[in-house]
Amino acid sequence: MIKALYSTLSAIKVQKNDLFSGIGLLVCDNIDNLPISALHNLPFELTGQNLTKQLIELSNYNNCYHDGFHVISTNLKITHVSQYFYPKPSKKNITNSAENYGVRYFVAKVGSTLPDVKYSAIVNSNYEIYIFQDGKKLKL
Repeated sequence: MIKALYSTLSAIKVQKNDLFSGIGLLVCDNIDNLPISALHNLPFELTGQNLTKQLIELSNYNNCYHDGFHVISTNLKITHVSQYFYPKPSKKNITNSAENYGVRYFVAKVGSTLPDVKYSAIVNSNYEIYIFQDGKKLKL
């Protein structure tokens, strides 16, 4: 599963365009116990495109769903888009101020510690890929 996730993120990195906003993902099969809320009340319809193309479309600045985190299941299907994800950090998850990372990075790192989150991942606007599990950045 981790290889498929990394492959998808790598493909996004290669295929993205100039309007790429970055992307945040949660790999999770059940969001019921997560600190998460939809950013839009607009209906979202998945296209017949593959996951990579769907995520590239979602991360376009001109797409109203580009912000927040998208949730994908462990079988790599989009289940929720444009989610405000607000995990509360524990004292051990406080970021080092010397780290030069943004909020999406920090939220993904902290969010990966929650029991229902298998992985969290981002591709930032500099096209760097980060995947987290249990609060740790995975070496890929």
